[in-house]
Amino acid sequence: MNYPFFIAKRYFSTNKSSSFVHIISWVSLFGVAIGTAALILVLSVFNGFEDLVLSMYNSFDPHLKITSTESKTFNPNKAKSLLLTVDEIQTSALVLEEKVLLKYQKKEYIATAKGVSEEYFQLTDFNSLLIDGEYINGFESNNVAVVGRGVAYYLSLAIGSVFDQLQVFVPSRNSKTLLNPESAFEQSAVLPVGVFGVQSEVDATYIITPLLFVQQLAKRNNEVSAIEMMLKDEGQMIAIQEKLQSALGNKYMIKNRLQQQDFLYKILNTERLAVFLILTFIMIIATFNIIGALSMLMLDKKKDISTLRSLGCTVQDIQSLFFKKSMLTIVLGTALGLSFGLGIAFLQQTFGFISMGGGNFVINTYPIAIEFKDVILVSFTVFIIGILASWYPAKLLSRKLFKK
Repeated sequence: MNYPFFIAKRYFSTNKSSSFVHIISWVSLFGVAIGTAALILVLSVFNGFEDLVLSMYNSFDPHLKITSTESKTFNPNKAKSLLLTVDEIQTSALVLEEKVLLKYQKKEYIATAKGVSEEYFQLTDFNSLLIDGEYINGFESNNVAVVGRGVAYYLSLAIGSVFDQLQVFVPSRNSKTLLNPESAFEQSAVLPVGVFGVQSEVDATYIITPLLFVQQLAKRNNEVSAIEMMLKDEGQMIAIQEKLQSALGNKYMIKNRLQQQDFLYKILNTERLAVFLILTFIMIIATFNIIGALSMLMLDKKKDISTLRSLGCTVQDIQSLFFKKSMLTIVLGTALGLSFGLGIAFLQQTFGFISMGGGNFVINTYPIAIEFKDVILVSFTVFIIGILASWYPAKLLSRKLFKK
């Protein structure tokens, strides 16, 4: 019979020890539970915010994006013909981006004109991004644009007014000097037909126009700056990326959705790691309750230790007994913390009863995303801290009390 575990379980469940020791034991248990719940809730909130931010960017970023490693633009014929042979690609669009100066009435603004082929509408599901007006595919003229919400705000733009068109200026590739404005810039005008909203950074940067408009304005006929692709199965993104990179060679760079927002992913992961480490340190501090409770229990049970020694127990048996009693506290505290934390996270995810407070936010309540890996990570972290906090006091005091 595993009598150290049997006695440890009796010490854990009995109330016959001094009331003070019993209270400290329960305080340490609830300390573990609260720390565990806090870890689960904070990680779930971070997951929710991460999913929210990435969903906004991902609505604008393609699964895969081909650019040239040798120049800003390239002829897309070779890459386009290759894409037609890849069944996993659902659709692809040609893109040409140019920095432009926008002028509307008396206001000026620097933005990026993104010329896109007709397939771009399907690639991004642009209907879900439109706030006002229509998309450019419904117009015969190439001199139309869908403007980012931020750009429209800065220019105080009116949608659909044929009398107030948006003037677009791009530096001339043939001009040798910028001192003469007439020769330094290529100029054209577009009719704003819609406003789109993705994310504040994107909204304040882009206007979307037909590809031919930007090619003619920038004098880049049959040239593009990128080919953007949407896959049938996003789960095959990495495999298709490697396949295309191998086929196209080093003259082209293929970035997946994660690499297109590499800096954003690094920021999110760094913030998540920093918060997790801070809470872990708080959890370590909370384990001093466990050390104190275990030490006081062992001192309270000196007579029991003497009796067990007379019955033939070794110092290792005494150490195992109190270590297992402390680990029962850790296990129950972790189970309660996980249940409490996951319960609140589930209720928030379902009903959203905790609001973001006052302010103009994208959402009204705190976003939550529960991930199984977080449950494993938190459980593992708490167990490791608990083992270290239980093993050393049990070992040290067992030797001292066993000799008395």
